[in-house]
Formats: sequence, structure tokens, C-alpha cells
Amino acid sequence: MMKINIFLMFMIIALKGFCGEIMDQNKEFKNFLDEYAPKVSNKSQSVALASWLLETTGSKDASFLVSSLNTELKLLFNDEATYKKLVAWQNSKAITDPLLARQLEILILSFKGNMAPKELLEEISNKEAELSTLYANFRAQVDGKKFSDNEIRDVLNNELSVEQRKKVWKASKELGDVLGPKIIELVKLRNKEAKFLGYNNYFDMQLELSEINKADLLKIFNETAEKSDGAYKKMMLDIDTALSKKFNVKTEEIGPWLWKDPFCQEDPIAPQGLDSYIKSIDILSVAKGYYSKMNLNVEAVITNSDLFERDGKNQHAFCINIDHKQDVRTLCNIKSNGRWMDTVLHEFGHALYDLGYNFELPWLLRTPPHLITTEAIALLMGRQSIKPLFLKEFCNVKDEEFLKQMELSAARKQLVFSRFVLLMTEFENELYKNPDQDLNDLWWSLAKKYQKVNMPDNRKGKNDWATKYHIGLAPVYYYSYLLGEFFASGLEKKLEEISQLPKIWNPKSGDFLNKKLFYPGCIMRWDRLIQEVLGEPFSSSAWIEEFAK
Repeated sequence: MMKINIFLMFMIIALKGFCGEIMDQNKEFKNFLDEYAPKVSNKSQSVALASWLLETTGSKDASFLVSSLNTELKLLFNDEATYKKLVAWQNSKAITDPLLARQLEILILSFKGNMAPKELLEEISNKEAELSTLYANFRAQVDGKKFSDNEIRDVLNNELSVEQRKKVWKASKELGDVLGPKIIELVKLRNKEAKFLGYNNYFDMQLELSEINKADLLKIFNETAEKSDGAYKKMMLDIDTALSKKFNVKTEEIGPWLWKDPFCQEDPIAPQGLDSYIKSIDILSVAKGYYSKMNLNVEAVITNSDLFERDGKNQHAFCINIDHKQDVRTLCNIKSNGRWMDTVLHEFGHALYDLGYNFELPWLLRTPPHLITTEAIALLMGRQSIKPLFLKEFCNVKDEEFLKQMELSAARKQLVFSRFVLLMTEFENELYKNPDQDLNDLWWSLAKKYQKVNMPDNRKGKNDWATKYHIGLAPVYYYSYLLGEFFASGLEKKLEEISQLPKIWNPKSGDFLNKKLFYPGCIMRWDRLIQEVLGEPFSSSAWIEEFAK
């Protein structure tokens, strides 16, 4: 009996020591975060403000500032001694507090992606800033006239002259010959960084650091391509027939200039009447009214944002979270048309996600766990803009035949867009495997494979691929859009079940999104969060059921 008691006594003492050590480790890591996180927070805010200045002005001084600050931010994740300490904490399994453990995971992923030599990180930042300036200031020229992105899209939406459409489409690709060689240089630098860090290439590195399994990603995309192939081929027959009739050309003469988007990623035969309904509508007022029905307020976003086009400003659209608190902004170039109705709802969706975090969370956790979840919200909100119920309620559309055509167009839009994402994902995978191959040939061969769009004459040796903004400045990102569409379909189905309504703009939807999706921030991985929200594992099944029957 005495031996047993002595044994138990030593066990209790050892256990107390072990627990004390764990508590000490948690405290030690917490003290590290208290000192380290504010440095990252302050530098991140400086980068965001400089980026905002660059994107809203196209200033070369701002470009230099962004490059410098970006390098400084990366160097905060570049200290080998700190990285080894973080890995030791992880290996010890002594960080037991869930919020501390999640921050440790995030920091290790951030360090992994920035442990390359300082000179290499600086060179990458400089080249990215240079690209940003070129994108912001480029305007296509046709017959001596400059065309903004909005004006290019106006031509592709409304012009009936095939020759004029062709001229404008070709002019939109001129930027590629300027950017192509610069992007290839940047791709090689990114690969150099990835190989230094032990990865095959930058594409593989970015997926792993984003907690995405490459094999799983390619598998779900291959399955999506197969399951939607029949629906896509059938749709393309309808598209070719309609374009052939509208522009009085033979089917084999149909080129990408007959589509409504320079990259063939939007429905080319969407009903023409949408813009006529929206041209007299205040898009910002509609957006405010739409979100208010979900008890979501966008007034602060509108106040902080830069919303209308001008020279020197980025012609795209994005949302930026300046401080992980209340300063969330969107950049838009609003015109009164259907595309910008979609885009404004989309970007405000991103913004409301960023404003919905539990602000009691540590700074590192006030962010989405992955682009997939915030893209899902943005895409879900944007896709409502062409649905019959939305058009009836917010745009006063009463023509039932037009509404029916818009419903068909919504399905076409999803199929068309999905094919462009498949193209982009395979292109970037192959680009980072071998940036010295004939990239324009690769680009158009994938357009043929996925979009059923042929390479036009006289495009050999061009750099059409390089005109897609994301390849240079938002690399290994596009896949998130399609995964976001998959989640958006599952989420829309869930919201309609909860509210017992055929539309998502109602208080129950807003309450569910705030509590279940926005509020948790990054306290768990993206796939676990999606399972928590939907009550089932992430899949493409809801999207396939909705759009690819």
C-alpha cells in the first residue's frame, strides 16, 4: 500500500510539473504574440494604405512606397530564429489554448512563405509594384482613341459591327506584349523563392500555404468538368447559333470579339435589355436597400470607398481591409449597367464579411480562413443581381419573358465562368512548371479544351494570356472563385431553408451569416468552417445540381 501511495505521489508531482510546463509554454507564446502581432498589424496597415494610394492614383511614388513597405512586411516573417522558435512550440504540442494554437498555425504558414533571402523578396516586391503601375495606367487605343476597360466592355456589349468589335478586342490585348516578359521574369523569381523554401514551384507552394491540397483541388475540378460537360456543350450550340444569327457570320467565323467579355467568361447571349432597366437606377441606393433587408449596413463602406472611374485609377474592382477593424474600403468604377450592379453587390459582400468579425478576437484571427469563404459571400451576393426576384423587387422589371430569359442567362453565366476558372487554374499550374514554354499557345489550347473557343488568326507569338490581371498580380487565386461558387450554392440553399423564403435578402439570412460565417473569423480551417456552416462537408454537389443538370 505504501509503495502504491508513493508511486501515486510521484505521478501527481510529475503531472503537476507537466501541466505547469504547458501553462508556461502558453504564457510564453502569448507574451511573444503581445510583442510581435502589433508590429505585423502596424506594418500591414501601412502596406494597405500605400496600396490604396497606388490603386487610386497610379502614382509612381506610391508604387515605390508599396514595394518598400511590402518588403518590410515580408521581412517580419523572415527571421530564422523566430521561425525555429515557432516550429519548436508546434512540435512540443504544449500550446493547448485553441486561439493560441490557431495563431501559431497561421504564423508558421506565413513564415514558411517568406523565409527566402531578403534580396529576392525585395526584387519580387519591386516587380509587382511596377506591374501595378502599368495596369493602372494602360488604356487600349483604337484609331487614335483611348478606351478604358468600361468602354471596351461597352463596345463588346453593344457594337454590331464585327470589324469594330475585332479592333477593340485586339487593342485590349496590346497590354500583354508589354507585360508578358515582365510577368515571366516575376514567375521565375517566385519559383526561385518557392524552390529555396523546398517546394517544386510557386503554384504548389501557394496552395499548401493556403491549406489547400493540390490533389483534392485538381480532382474536384476534373469531376466538375466531366459532370458539367454535357450541359456546357449543349449551351455552346445555343451560343454559336445565336451569335451566328446576330452578327450574320458563319459558325466557324465566330471569334472571342463576339463575346461580351474580352476573356469569354460571361454569358455572350445574355438579354440586351438589362442595362436599359438599370441605366436610370442608383446602384448604390439599390445596394443599401438590398443589404438593409438582411440587417447589414453598408453606409460606412460607401463612405470609405472610391467608387467611380477616372484616369490613373485601377480599372478593376476590389475590397481592402485596411486595419482589421472598421476601415474597410472598396474600389469600383461604377457605371449604370448590369455588370456593375453585380460587381457592387459582390465587393460590398466582401466588405461586410470583414466588418462582421468578432473584434474581441486577436488581430491575426480577424480575417477569413481562406479566400474561398469570402469569395463565396461576394459571389452569392453578386449573382442575385440577375435573378428574377431581385430584378422585380429592386429594378422594377415586370416583363415576365425577359425575367425568364435572365434566369436562363444566370445558368449560362455559371457554366461559362466555371470553364474560364478551369482554364486559369490549369494555365497557372503549367506556367509555374515551365515559364519558358509557348505560353500563348498554352493559353489558347486551354481555351479550346475548356471554353470551346479557338485561337484567332495572327495570335501566334502574342501574349494574350498576360492581359489577365490575376496572372501577374493575384497569382494562384482564380481557383478560389469556383470553389467559392460551389460554397455559394450550398450556402444559398441553406439560407432559403432557414428563412423558408425563395430569396436570401431577409433578416434571418443576415443573422445566420453574421453569427455562423463572419463572426468566427479565422479560428478554424476553411473546410471545417464550411462544414460548421452547412452541416456537411464541402463539395460541388449543390452547384452541379443547380447549374449543370
